[in-house]
Amino acid sequence: MSKRRVDEDEVEEDSDIDLSSTDDENEEEVNEEGDEEGDDEDEEVVNVDFDYFDLNPEVDFHATKTFLRQLFGDDEAKIDISGLADLLLKKGSAGTTIKTEGIESDPFALLSVINLNDNLTKPAIKSVLNYVYEKTSTQLQFNLFLKKLLSTGKTTKDSTKQLKVGLIISERMINMPVEVVPPMYKMLLEEMEKAEDAHEKYEFDYFLIISKVYKLVHANIQDDDEDEGNKSKKKKKTNQEPQVEMDYFHYEDMILEDDCKFKGIYDYSTVKQDTDSRRVFTDYGIDPKLSLIFLDKEQLAKSVPIMAEKFPPF
Repeated sequence: MSKRRVDEDEVEEDSDIDLSSTDDENEEEVNEEGDEEGDDEDEEVVNVDFDYFDLNPEVDFHATKTFLRQLFGDDEAKIDISGLADLLLKKGSAGTTIKTEGIESDPFALLSVINLNDNLTKPAIKSVLNYVYEKTSTQLQFNLFLKKLLSTGKTTKDSTKQLKVGLIISERMINMPVEVVPPMYKMLLEEMEKAEDAHEKYEFDYFLIISKVYKLVHANIQDDDEDEGNKSKKKKKTNQEPQVEMDYFHYEDMILEDDCKFKGIYDYSTVKQDTDSRRVFTDYGIDPKLSLIFLDKEQLAKSVPIMAEKFPPF
C-alpha cells in the first residue's frame, strides 16, 4: 500500500538529484587553449519522485536481503539474513520503503523494527543477539543491560512488567540523500503508536540500532615507478599510524548518538577486503566498522525532530 508521497513539509515531491555519470572521453570537447569543456554541460539533472510504501514481502524480499548484507558488511555470514528479512517483512510489520517506480519496483531504502522480546527463539534473532553480545563483551555495562532486558520474566525494578526492546534496521543505497530519513523515522513512530496491536507489539521501552561507520586510512599504494620501468604498484613503507578520521555512512547516526544510553564502534570479525581495495579515486582507503546505538523511547522521539531540522527537505 502506498503511503503519502513526499508532498508535505517533510521532503519535496520532486527532488533534483544528479544521477548522471561521467560521459565518455571521446564526447568531451577541448577548446583552443587545450582546456577540457563540458563537464557541467554534459551533466544531466534527473527529477526523481520518492514514493513511500509499506513493506511488501511479495516484492521486497531479495532487496531486503541485499540491504542486510550491506548493513552487516563482511560479517554478514554470521547472521541468518533470510530469516531476518522474513521477520522484517512479516505481514502487518511497521516500516517503510522508498521507491521511484511504483510498488512493484525495488526499494532504494528501508526502515523497519522487530520486537526482540517476542522473537527470542527465532534463529535469525538468536544469530543477531549472539553477534551483538560478542561485540559488546568489552562494554560490560552495555552487554549486561541488554541481556537483562532480553531475559524472560519481569525486568523493571519493581518486577511489575517486562521491558521491551525494538531492533531498528535502517539501510539504503549508498547515494540516497539523508534528507529522506527523517520522514521515515516519523512514519515509523506514528505507525507504532497507531497500530491495532501497538500495546502487544510496538510499545517499546528501548531501541537497538545496528549501523556502520568507517575510518579513512592512508592508501598503501604509490604511483608507478616509471624510472625503473616497473608498472606494478608498490607498497609504501611507513611507521606512521594509517588512521586518519572517522565518518558516517548514515549521517542521522550523529544525532542518534548524541542522545543515547550506550553506543559502540567495533571491528568486523571477518575481513574480506583490505582498505586499498575499497579505495576509489582518492588517496585514502575505507576501513568500515560496525556501529551499535542503544537508546530509550524518549531519546528516539526527541531525536526525530532534530533530524528533520538538521536535514530539512530539499
